[in-house]
Amino acid sequence: MKLHHTLFIICLIFSNLLTQEADVVLQLDLAWEKLKKSISTGDFTSFKSLYHEDAILVNGILKNSYPINKAFNGWKQGFDDTKSGKINAYLEIIFTERLFDEQSAHESGIFHYYTIDNNGHQTDSYVHFESLWVKKNYKWLMTMEFQKSKTNKVEWDEFQKNSFIKRKEER
Repeated sequence: MKLHHTLFIICLIFSNLLTQEADVVLQLDLAWEKLKKSISTGDFTSFKSLYHEDAILVNGILKNSYPINKAFNGWKQGFDDTKSGKINAYLEIIFTERLFDEQSAHESGIFHYYTIDNNGHQTDSYVHFESLWVKKNYKWLMTMEFQKSKTNKVEWDEFQKNSFIKRKEER
């Protein structure tokens, strides 16, 4: 009887941990969905609300780092163009690793950001990335976006085919 009781408690604890883990993944997925939607609708205010006010952009492509507000200045025109209908903007993500607890997360993978103008011309950007998140007042906020290096469609397709976490998401 004591063994059954112990096994029941172990199963209950394990089940609770799995539920908590699934809940955190769902919360992070919802944050990414909001980010993607803000890009596709040109909602710059919503986009910015997903970043911590002291967030940093690490740009491994240009070999520099700066406050996210400086990055926002460079990205704003794309949001304006999307909102006005000059372009359509999208984001797809493949996560290769997601490490987290209830209050923090580190994710890595490749993102495919692309735009399509009114003439149907598509511009693609494939980038290896890492992100750091913190949960503040029940809301996930990105504290660091690290755009590590450029990649290409061939590597994207390979990651997509072989990724242990297949997470193709469109913004």
